Formats: sequence, C-alpha cells, structure tokens
Amino acid sequence: MRAIRFAGCYFEEIVASAFLVIMSVATFANVIARYLFAAPISWAEELARYSFIWLVFIGAAVCTKRGRHVAVDAAVKLLPVLGQRVCDLLVKIGILLLTGILVYYGIVLMSSATQPTSTLNIPTYFVYLAVPLSAISILLRTLVDIVRDVQKLSRAP
Repeated sequence: MRAIRFAGCYFEEIVASAFLVIMSVATFANVIARYLFAAPISWAEELARYSFIWLVFIGAAVCTKRGRHVAVDAAVKLLPVLGQRVCDLLVKIGILLLTGILVYYGIVLMSSATQPTSTLNIPTYFVYLAVPLSAISILLRTLVDIVRDVQKLSRAP
C-alpha cells in the first residue's frame, strides 16, 4: 500500500526519471558502440531524442507541482501582501489559459501525426502525447492552486 501511495505522490518524478535513465543509457550505449566497435546503434539517437522530449514536458509538470518555475518577482515583492496574492492569482489564471491552449493544440498535433517514426517504428502520436499530457497535469495543478489562492484571499483581513 505504501508503494502505491508513493507512486501516486511522485508519479511525474518517476516517469521523468525513467525517461532520463532511458536517454542516458541510449546515448552512452551509442557512444560506446560508435567509438569502440565502429558500429553505431541506429535507433539510439532517436530513442534519446524522444526520451528527452518526454523528459522536458514531464519535467515542466514536476516544476509546476513543486512551484519551481523561474519567475521574475522583483516588482511584485514591492506590493503589499494582498497585492502579491492578487498578482499571483492573475499569473495562475494566465497559466491556466495557456495550458488550455497547449492541451488543445497538443491534441491537434497528435491527431495529425499518423506516420511511424523512422527507426523505432513507433507511432509518432506517442511522441507528441507528451504535450497534452503534461499540459493537463500542469492545468490540474494550477487549478488546485487557484482554488487554494481564492480561499486564502477570501480569508484575508
């Protein structure tokens, strides 16, 4: 039961870590094969590239979950506490709108991807699935943050 709870709490981190390992192993194996055996692995570069795509998008969801995205908040820090909270809420509403657009166009991108990849022969839509999935994760986490912020604002004196 603890393992299931752990996997549920850290799902994005586990997936991102898996793609990081896959990318690193594929790249390392390809370097070894190329320089020691003079026979590069044909599919390793493509696997590393697609793993990197997934890593970046799932990593963005992890950063949203942990509140670790880069932010320039010098001007916001000059505002009173209530102004800071309102500004933060407006930023999160903007993130909600942008991730909604990302979900929509990610699905459009997936639906147009009908060919398999060149060397791995996997459906291209699987590669593009990273876009809407990570955007949905970001959208849901931002929505939860907005609800929490509105509750804080309503309790503010």
